[in-house]
Amino acid sequence: MRVRRALAARGALAAAMVALVASCAGPPRVQFATRTVTPAQPVVAAGAATTAPPTAGGLLPAAGTAATGTGPGAAGGAPGSKGVIKIGTILALQGGQRDLGEPVLRTTQAFVDELNARGGVAGYTLQLIAYNACLTCQDEALTAARRLVEQDHVFALVNTYPMVIAFQSVIPYLVDHDIPLIQGGAENQTSDALSPVNFATAPSGLFYARFLSVMAARYAHIKRVAISYLDVPSEANGLAILRRELAAEGVQVVDEEPIGAAEEAVTNMDSAVIRMRTKGADGVLATNPVVLIFGRLAAQRQGWNAPWVGEAAWSALVESGCGVTCDDVVLTDTAGLSYIDRDTPQMRQYLDTMARRYPGGQISGHTLAAWAGMQLFTEILGRVGAPDPAAFLDALEHTTNLDLGTTSPITFGPDRHLGGTASTLLKLSGGHYVRASDPLDFGEAAP
Repeated sequence: MRVRRALAARGALAAAMVALVASCAGPPRVQFATRTVTPAQPVVAAGAATTAPPTAGGLLPAAGTAATGTGPGAAGGAPGSKGVIKIGTILALQGGQRDLGEPVLRTTQAFVDELNARGGVAGYTLQLIAYNACLTCQDEALTAARRLVEQDHVFALVNTYPMVIAFQSVIPYLVDHDIPLIQGGAENQTSDALSPVNFATAPSGLFYARFLSVMAARYAHIKRVAISYLDVPSEANGLAILRRELAAEGVQVVDEEPIGAAEEAVTNMDSAVIRMRTKGADGVLATNPVVLIFGRLAAQRQGWNAPWVGEAAWSALVESGCGVTCDDVVLTDTAGLSYIDRDTPQMRQYLDTMARRYPGGQISGHTLAAWAGMQLFTEILGRVGAPDPAAFLDALEHTTNLDLGTTSPITFGPDRHLGGTASTLLKLSGGHYVRASDPLDFGEAAP
């Protein structure tokens, strides 16, 4: 497992922006107002029979429609006849931080409500319980986790991926209590995605070491690159592998710029950009989404329009914060997700649900990752048929080439808890993200 600590995989831009917002105050329990759900009819391809079985990772058909096949309802049981399975989440949901946590919670709750309206999963209905904790408040997050486990008796935690710093205290607790943690992204492979109980749809760090190097060489056409990264072990420790992969692609590393913390990327990237230019870089590879975006803004102030390449910066924050300034010069990816223009029943269910429940709401990698995390959770629960942690984790570790319709094919194993196997390139056009490639898989770098 040590080799997978080499390079962090990014699941959310918000997790890297922890220094931009503060406030740990406020009650932990969040009473999230849901909306009345009228189940949409199952999406059926033209010419297909109306009794088509549900697809892997999709919502069940509307209540009253027979559920067959290998989807979440395959384990049988009348809707809700076996009781309620409680699941928990901990997110930043108050003050200035709510813009980072609330879209994840809204999407997770929307999936739960829609699933229950269609009959639940394996004879159970789901109940989501949410608590607030600030992005950097480890004590607050651990208190919330303890309450979820010891008082609310949740079976699993879901979609906490923006909380990487706060969860440094939570992950060991979940391991000790055999509580599965399922999500559509993973920020830090050392404390998070390598945990025995945590599974995410994002690709591994060794995938990104190879993927970023190919992005820089073949798609951004960079010959002399500067690497900019947050000066933390999860990023700095992967530089040796990244240098090797860049060299294999014929790219020369002419500068490396460690950025002390996320707030430094926001407030003081100009000096780093000056050094990159002075050393002759014709492009930048950023290992962190915050460095990528605020570096590009600093470069624009200096009139330097070299390409910037980085991982998993698909976020509404990028569109609103960088916009047309990032057009055609920023190349990023979907963190193992499909892009929203993928024509699958599962993607249409996501888009339809969000449009009906939250018109004009956020459609981004953040919310799609939350949806995919719930798809994964219910798919595995449906296979197991009961809230059995050991069986649930075992089923995850024996999942191969699972196509959720919103992600690349997912493969897990005992030493592989980041399941993504491909990613899709994105660029900005007119200040908004557009797909720039089909899903790509260049393999993983050697340890």
